[in-house]
Amino acid sequence: MSNILRIRTLTDRFFDGNTTLDEEQELYDYYSREPSLPPDLQPLRQMFLDLAAVQYVAIPSQQPPQPERQRWPRWLAAAAVALLIATVGTVLMNSLQQDDECVAYIYGERTTDRDVVLGEMQKTMAVLADDGSNVVEEQLRMMFRNE
Repeated sequence: MSNILRIRTLTDRFFDGNTTLDEEQELYDYYSREPSLPPDLQPLRQMFLDLAAVQYVAIPSQQPPQPERQRWPRWLAAAAVALLIATVGTVLMNSLQQDDECVAYIYGERTTDRDVVLGEMQKTMAVLADDGSNVVEEQLRMMFRNE
């Protein structure tokens, strides 16, 4: 009879929210294996059987879902870089062919030294060709304020 007294006490503590996980497991086990329950505990059997069935279901995260950032496809970034290089190259080639003078504005200053212009162009090309760099993608994001 002490077993039924313990179950009654645990059941009362369960409804007060004062049971441990081990005590709750004891209640689930008791209600699922005991063939004959006292009449006042009979209505609780199905509830404890249901709770035992769902006790291992994972609770989804309570964090709100983060909106996905819109990303430019790599091919589009590569196409933008290729277009930029082609445009700069065409402008430079036209400038060189027309006046046989190389003119560029580097860091806000007009430069006509062909070696300086070509050196800066090669530095820019090296930065853009670096596989580990996201410079172009970052610059496009900043241009379109898509952060």
